[in-house]
Amino acid sequence: MKKIILTLSLLFFLKDVSANDIFENKRIEKINIIFKSQKEYDSKKIISSLKTKKDSLFSQAIFDEDIKMLSKKFEKIEPSIKESEDQLIITIYIYPRKKIAAINFKGNYIFKDKKLLKQLKIKKNEFFNEEKFKKALNNIKDFYIKKGFFESEITYTKKAIKDDKIIIDINVKEGRSGKIKYINFKGFTKKEEKELSSMLYSKKYNIFTSWLTGKGILKKEAVEQDQMTIINYLNNKGYADAKVNIFLKDYEKKRIIFEIVANKGPLYHFGKITFSGNKLFSDKEIKKQILIKEKDIFSPDKIRYSIQSIKDLYGEKGYINTQVINETFLSETKNIYNVHFDIEEGDQFKIGLIHIIGNTHTNANVILRESLLVPGKVFNLKRLKATQKRLENMGYFKDVKVYAVKTKEKNYKDVYIEVTETSTGSANLSAGLSKLNNFFVNFELTERNFNVKGLSSLFSKGTSALRGAGEYAHAKVTVGKKQRSYLLTWMNPYFKDSLWRTGFEISKTFSKLQSKDYKIITYGGSIFASYPITNYFTFGTKYRIRHSVTHLKKAKNPEDVKIEDNYGLISAISYYISYDSTDMPYKPTKGLKSLYETEFSGLGGDFYFFKFNFINSLYIPIWSKGTLKFRADLKFLEPTGQTNRNDLPLSEKFFLGGETSVRGYKPYILGPRRKDKKNDPIGGISSTLLSVEYAQNLIPRIDLFVFFDSGCITKRHFSIPKLNASYGIGTRLELNPNMPITLGYGIPINPDYKGDKQQFFFSFGGQF
Repeated sequence: MKKIILTLSLLFFLKDVSANDIFENKRIEKINIIFKSQKEYDSKKIISSLKTKKDSLFSQAIFDEDIKMLSKKFEKIEPSIKESEDQLIITIYIYPRKKIAAINFKGNYIFKDKKLLKQLKIKKNEFFNEEKFKKALNNIKDFYIKKGFFESEITYTKKAIKDDKIIIDINVKEGRSGKIKYINFKGFTKKEEKELSSMLYSKKYNIFTSWLTGKGILKKEAVEQDQMTIINYLNNKGYADAKVNIFLKDYEKKRIIFEIVANKGPLYHFGKITFSGNKLFSDKEIKKQILIKEKDIFSPDKIRYSIQSIKDLYGEKGYINTQVINETFLSETKNIYNVHFDIEEGDQFKIGLIHIIGNTHTNANVILRESLLVPGKVFNLKRLKATQKRLENMGYFKDVKVYAVKTKEKNYKDVYIEVTETSTGSANLSAGLSKLNNFFVNFELTERNFNVKGLSSLFSKGTSALRGAGEYAHAKVTVGKKQRSYLLTWMNPYFKDSLWRTGFEISKTFSKLQSKDYKIITYGGSIFASYPITNYFTFGTKYRIRHSVTHLKKAKNPEDVKIEDNYGLISAISYYISYDSTDMPYKPTKGLKSLYETEFSGLGGDFYFFKFNFINSLYIPIWSKGTLKFRADLKFLEPTGQTNRNDLPLSEKFFLGGETSVRGYKPYILGPRRKDKKNDPIGGISSTLLSVEYAQNLIPRIDLFVFFDSGCITKRHFSIPKLNASYGIGTRLELNPNMPITLGYGIPINPDYKGDKQQFFFSFGGQF
């Protein structure tokens, strides 16, 4: 507002002096300062602060600076210049800023003045600024809406009083509360009600969850959106004439009833489906591709999808410019819509050159290996769309466009891949708390588009040299009360532009997780490679070398001395095959994950053994918000050669118990123990874990789960003895994607010792 007043004042001034600067360099006879106020001000101070002086020559530029300076101190400035006998008389009218003497609220019954003043964030005795005050008033409006008062109206008036002060009256019309008590459907089937309930933005108010999700509070704009959603839904169920009204009815305790009334009208079906202009494909071939069939229930969406299906059919054969126009004809005697598709096939095109635009960091070959398009081949529209999808899924770009451009060469089109790079590196500091590791801190550095060759030019080109080759690099440091670990990983997902994934890993760990009397130190590394056989099956191999040392606090008896003596080098190679049909990598709801791995240790080193792992997780969706998970892990160690089961280091043995395996038991407590008062676990060579869990999504970011776990650890070869079991309940919360919290309570069914129980379990971690 102040800028507008200043602009108008300057325009007034410029109009007064004309565009020819007729006052420039004329003598200033007098400067008058006139305050538009009841309060007295010292005009001499203002005159002394001006660069424009009496008896000096007038300068337009200097005078502009003076006006701008004054406008920062006062509400409004109006300059005027008059000429008398070739001399200038300057008059400046000043409107002082008004101070807020009081802020009064009227009409607010639900919320007190103090609460509303806190939302306003403007206090008594501040200078009044119209623009700032209007923005502040929106805070109160937003506050009422968030509290559910969808009809609230906030206005204000101001009244001037003496000494350049004003009193502001804020008028509040609170209206009805928009907390939705019930959503009632009229004119719908039970199935339709259920389907629509999940589609609507408006939800029932829940005293336990609405404060977190914001759902259950009526929003005016959402009512229109919901109305259109319902009409579109009914149209696609065959009710082409459907009309929907939404009524808001008062309910007790300041709640409302959200009532949806539908007048569906008659049910329509598809009649004859005809085509014209198609030469490449017959009517029968096209009908196989489209979604609509004669006598099916009428659906506008199915018509739109069918148009795209026809375009895709032609696009697979290189006819990427095919145009399809549809017309619908209502039968005069029946509730039937006949549909006609007019097809303009166009020409067949082949792929010309492939151009890449916008890849400031990512190497061209990294982008091209995701492309399914080959120059010289017949254009395939599905492959073009799939190429764009693959590039989007890489996570290297915030925007991807793949499109065809006509070339000078007849029947050829070049492909342009236009990308906008995004950040692919991250530095994360996370902290957590769990029964397993008490308090811990993680620091991670990750680059998903790494370039290991850039290390040689790091000092000349900077960190940008480390980006662009499509490799994965990850470094992680974990420091906790019971464990310290260091990890460095590098992986190339397309070795030599093939489907082979290769990489290495280097790690070092100091651990007291199994017992505070243990100190297990391991360090080493591995190299690995894998190849996707199909979309679900992957074959892989790994060679690892690790040095392991175990220290025991006050090792006295022969058993403890033997544990400490089991130190040395593990040199092992493994092969595995995995299967993964889950729907998502994080929190899957359906599908199977399975891995079978065989490892042999004895390629040099100090220990000889075979290790067999068979790990399985099955996810079954019970309904849209409920998932049943089955877990079955079998692991076996078989010492061979000069190594027996008592010679194996603790770092290679199996342990179970705690929040990640058999809940309700202490971490790693199951299985064989030391023969002393502390009864610490010493691990085993056979491990079995069986678990079933049902997770119910209550609201976004909050799951409730119940579980039954069982497991056992034994020193026997390929053995599954008595299983220690537990059952319980818990919840998982995600305050944000990087802050998972798990709280639960497990009840052991058959613990070997009373001290094995740890019924309450939790884990908390986050990034900041």
